[in-house]
Amino acid sequence: MTSNTSGAGAVPLGIDAPQDLAAPAGSKTWRIRFGSLLIPLAHAAGQNVVTVLGLRFMTDSLAISAGAAGLIFALVKIYDGFLDPAIGAWSDRAATPWGRRLPFLFAGGIAMPLGIALLFGAPDFGSILLAQVFVTLALAIHASGYTLLTIPGFAMVVESSSDPHERTRLMAWRTYGNAIGTLIGSTLPAWLLGMTGPTRGGHLLLAVIVGVVVFLTTMLAVRLLRDAPRTQPRIAAVAARRNPLSALGYQVKLAWNNRPFRILAIAHVFLLFGTAIGSAALAYFTRSVLGLGDEVLGTYFMMATVTMVLGMTVWVWLSGRIGKKVCYMAALALFGLVQLSWLLASPGESMALVSLRGLASGFAGGGMILCAYALLSDAVRYDYVQSGERREGAFAGFTTLFDKLSSAAALAAMGVFLGAMGYAPSGSGMAAQQGGRAIMAIMLCESAVPAVAMLGAIVALCFYKLDPAQLEALENSQDTKA
Repeated sequence: MTSNTSGAGAVPLGIDAPQDLAAPAGSKTWRIRFGSLLIPLAHAAGQNVVTVLGLRFMTDSLAISAGAAGLIFALVKIYDGFLDPAIGAWSDRAATPWGRRLPFLFAGGIAMPLGIALLFGAPDFGSILLAQVFVTLALAIHASGYTLLTIPGFAMVVESSSDPHERTRLMAWRTYGNAIGTLIGSTLPAWLLGMTGPTRGGHLLLAVIVGVVVFLTTMLAVRLLRDAPRTQPRIAAVAARRNPLSALGYQVKLAWNNRPFRILAIAHVFLLFGTAIGSAALAYFTRSVLGLGDEVLGTYFMMATVTMVLGMTVWVWLSGRIGKKVCYMAALALFGLVQLSWLLASPGESMALVSLRGLASGFAGGGMILCAYALLSDAVRYDYVQSGERREGAFAGFTTLFDKLSSAAALAAMGVFLGAMGYAPSGSGMAAQQGGRAIMAIMLCESAVPAVAMLGAIVALCFYKLDPAQLEALENSQDTKA
């Protein structure tokens, strides 16, 4: 089946077009791969602790209503939506002794831990309004750090190799890093709260530990990636200046004209909405529906992370045999079925069943992450082949934008839904007694909503036609013309 490639017309390579650099050999190759692992480890740890526990901390420890907490997340992501294209475009045209991307990674490694510490270390103001303002500021700093880490990190992987198989290997390393970061950002904090109790001090302790991990791993990654292959921006790109609004419009236009990327973006939005709302709801579900402690929440995420890592080899092997698209769809279907199985859970659910769900969810999650970003990297490479322009940062900025907007929409929708269904906030760290409607809302957020989102992603992927063989043929055609 032939792909529709009319979305972006071919543009001849300019005389100042940046060239792919030869990949370093030997130990430097492994330094680049390990550095590529550390960046997602850092931002996954920092992001997961907020995604899993942030909303519940705001409602059950700061007494902020569920609706207000969800809207705060949405407000921060609107701000971040303007920041994403600015950082993406800026990193594309940056010219520094460190290259285009490393200075942004360094800044992100400082901002993200600061935001985590401010959020979970929020003092008792004696005023709900002041608490809301403070956590909004903390989340804005945290989101800025996430942007500074994710956009340059993804762009560096795409520009580091012209070999699609090497990019898939690098995406596998990124997925390993994401899995380890998820373990640190979800399992470790939940276990700590299981030991200390959901106190203010317990939340501050987990924030400090996760923040230190984010900082140290980012600094190590910056050092390891100093020798990564670099491309230089065009002279015109260095001179260009775009404000956030025009940069956002530019990235939307790029994404819309790249049909493979456009389809993957739609699928990715469904994927992220479902996984974000499922992760956030689980913190409420285990406490209010199953009546279990936070140590169970931590164990679930541990089991998921273990199978995510161990199953990665299986997904890499399968993607080489049956294709990344088919693997992606299979992983989405499995994840949706696991989420639906929570409808069968009851108070006092056995640890064996909780762990089994964790194992299956992690295996599916590894396949979704690997295949999603491997396909996205192919779509970004497709843009370069068609246009001759190095615009990885712009696409990475747009990718991060819909990452954040999808997650924010999930948390905002969940908060508003819980509030509308009568979820009662608390300032003690423990959940207040909830009514039947609130319990039903939590159950739906953990089961049916994520499953429907996965189905939406599968439907979107049915329209994706670009395959590695076609991309390689296009690249060879461009090389012949050049």
